[in-house]
Amino acid sequence: MILLLIAFFTKGQVAMWSIIGIGLFASIMWSNIFTLAIRGLGKYTSQGSSLLIMAILGAALIPPLQGLVADTFGVQQSFIVILACHIFVAWYGFKGSKIVKHA
Repeated sequence: MILLLIAFFTKGQVAMWSIIGIGLFASIMWSNIFTLAIRGLGKYTSQGSSLLIMAILGAALIPPLQGLVADTFGVQQSFIVILACHIFVAWYGFKGSKIVKHA
């Protein structure tokens, strides 16, 4: 998220290297997100992992949304869409992935 903010508020090579860094860290995140998502599913692990793979459709919806924001407000401002996605991923990692026991 810090790299996104740097890319949002700077220009030139600093912004470019920030975007490249975002791609590097995003590639590392996937294995952790997948593991958190299927942890504790027990006999439902195969169904849960299948649903998670199907949920990748969201990655097909975000680029057009970012493109729309870029066309409307500017390329640099469009990274607010990606920042919102990373905020959600951070929430999921810290809070949303916790297993809740229902009575």
